[in-house]
Amino acid sequence: MATHDYVIANGTGAAVRSDLNGVLSAIASNNSNATDPATTFAYQFYADTGDNTLYIRNAANNAYVAVSAVGGIGTTNFGLAPTASPTFTGTADFNSNTAIKVCDGTTAQRPGSASVGMLRYNTTTNSFEGYSGSSPAWGEIGGGGGATGTGTDQIFLNYGQTVTGSYSIPASTNSLTAGPVSVASGQSVTIPSGSNWTIV
Repeated sequence: MATHDYVIANGTGAAVRSDLNGVLSAIASNNSNATDPATTFAYQFYADTGDNTLYIRNAANNAYVAVSAVGGIGTTNFGLAPTASPTFTGTADFNSNTAIKVCDGTTAQRPGSASVGMLRYNTTTNSFEGYSGSSPAWGEIGGGGGATGTGTDQIFLNYGQTVTGSYSIPASTNSLTAGPVSVASGQSVTIPSGSNWTIV
């Protein structure tokens, strides 16, 4: 009896027992085969040994839906990305016209072991920030023309009032800050020769 047969035909005791053993064998092996089952049922699991993929029949019983990634049987997590700390390779395409929700938290909640390219929203400074690994390690990511009031013009560019982490102005660069501004205890702002820091 093939693993895709589901009907036990009338027969002698030995024949029925043989059919029962075939059905139990099919269940034990997730009805595995290199071709789709000829007889199908809604929500039926099926392990395709041809492309090493686990499938389930849809509710309408008119198509299979891949449970694992194609070729994913035998790989960790069926070849699917875990919900906690997934790692993607290649280009990630978010095909949506809504938004991507990035991580958010206070300055104190920044990752302890940050990596270059990390992006988050800082709820302490109310700004987006990214990690570059250079000085400063975490830097604010600015927008276009700034914030808006009740209208649509981008007018307001908001600055913090306290330097909470040491910062070194890049060489041959002019930096502008809206004052007043203070430097927190134990922190510093380094202005290399040829650079300028203007507070207005």
